[in-house]
Amino acid sequence: MRYSDRITLIRYSQDDDGLGDSPTSTKTENVPCELIPITNVQDLESFGLLSANAYEIHIKNKIALVNRVKIDGIEYTVNKTFLNRKSTVLIVSGGG
Repeated sequence: MRYSDRITLIRYSQDDDGLGDSPTSTKTENVPCELIPITNVQDLESFGLLSANAYEIHIKNKIALVNRVKIDGIEYTVNKTFLNRKSTVLIVSGGG
């Protein structure tokens, strides 16, 4: 598999000092990946993403859990994460 695309992984964390604080971006990293648009209606229905742009993102190594992904300057929400032996697959949706 060729990892010719690049995305930015964004992790958010909540401060421990009280309720109502908005989450802050704690760590971002730019990683190589394989970006595949999900176009099959049956696949979109199974992930509950029929009305949104959705992508399947393959990353070469295992990574820590991610909240959002930035692709070409547009943020997408991570819906599902699959951790495999030597790779990670993210199902993301949203965007502009």
